[in-house]
Amino acid sequence: MKRVFSIDFQLYKVTGVEKVMLDIHHAVKDEYEAKIVGNIPYEKVRPEHNIKKREYVQKKSWLMFRNSIVVVHERRLLLVFWLLNHLLFQRIKIVYIHHNIFHNHKHTTILPKTIVAIADSGIENLTNFFGAPKSHIYKIYNCVADEYDGPHDPMHRDNITLLLPGRINAQKQQLKIVRQLSGKLDPRIKILFAGDGPMLEELKTICKDDNSFEVLGFRNDVKELLKKTDYMFLFSEHEGLPITLIEAAMIGMPIICNNVGGNSEICENGKNGWVLTNWDELVVTLNNLPNVSDEEYSIMCKESRRIYKSKFTFEDFKTKYLNLLDGLL
Repeated sequence: MKRVFSIDFQLYKVTGVEKVMLDIHHAVKDEYEAKIVGNIPYEKVRPEHNIKKREYVQKKSWLMFRNSIVVVHERRLLLVFWLLNHLLFQRIKIVYIHHNIFHNHKHTTILPKTIVAIADSGIENLTNFFGAPKSHIYKIYNCVADEYDGPHDPMHRDNITLLLPGRINAQKQQLKIVRQLSGKLDPRIKILFAGDGPMLEELKTICKDDNSFEVLGFRNDVKELLKKTDYMFLFSEHEGLPITLIEAAMIGMPIICNNVGGNSEICENGKNGWVLTNWDELVVTLNNLPNVSDEEYSIMCKESRRIYKSKFTFEDFKTKYLNLLDGLL
C-alpha cells in the first residue's frame, strides 16, 4: 500500500490549516497507509485535533519520506522536499496545498507539479504571481462534515449577535474591527469574538467598556455557538477559504464578510448574506440588520445550506482527493 504523509509543523496551534490537513488524512486513510507528521512530540500536539497516537509520527529524519506521497501544508517546506528529490533522489511525490494568498518569497518558492488551490483566488495567485502552469493546479474546496440538525432559528431582532471565530491576530483584524465600529453600531447589534492568539489581551482591553463587543476567548464549541447566534461574521485582511464560513453554510446560517480570498465562493452576495468591500459598507449593513424580515432571514438560511451541499461536503472532498492521489501512482 502506498504511503501518504501529511506534514504540518504547527500542530501546537488550532487553525483552519490543521483542520484541512486532518480532513485530507481522514479522506485517504482507508485507501492509503496514511500518517500525520509533525516536528513536536505527540504529547505536545493540541488535543483539539483529535489525532490518535497511532496516526502520528514525529519527524526524526527527512529520509523517512523516500518513495512516498507527501501532502505539504506549509510553503516554507517546499524547498526542503525539492532538495530531497533533486540532490538525494528520494522519489517523493509532492502535493502542495495552497491555503492562502501570498505576495512574497516568489523566487524561493519552488512549486511542485501537483498543487491544490482551495479557491479561485488561489488559482489567480498561483498563476499570476508565482507563474505556476494551470495544468499543475487542481481546485478542491475545503469541506466540513455534515452535522445539520434542522433550520436555524429566526433572528433575535432586539438582540442581534454576530460571531467571529478565529485566532486573535492581525490577519483576522479583530482589533481594527473594534476601532472602526466602536460608537457606530445600533445598540441591538453585538459582535462576539471567539478564539485566542497573540492579540487576545489587547482585544479584551479595548472591548472592556463597549457593549457592542464581547470577547469569549478560546472555545471548542464553535458549532454550538453558531446555533445561538444570528450571523457568521468575518472581515479579514486576507483569507484562503475560511472553514468558519463553510461551517456557517453547513448549518444554514447567513454570513457577513468582506471580499477577500474565497469568501465570495461561500457567501454569495445578496443570497445567503453580504460580501462587502469597505468599512462604511459594513457599518450600513450591520445597522440595517434589525430591518431584515423573518422571511428574508429564512431565505438566506436556506441559501447557505444549498451552497454548502453543492460545494463543500466531505464526500465530494474525499472523492476528489482520492482521484488526485490515485493519479500520482
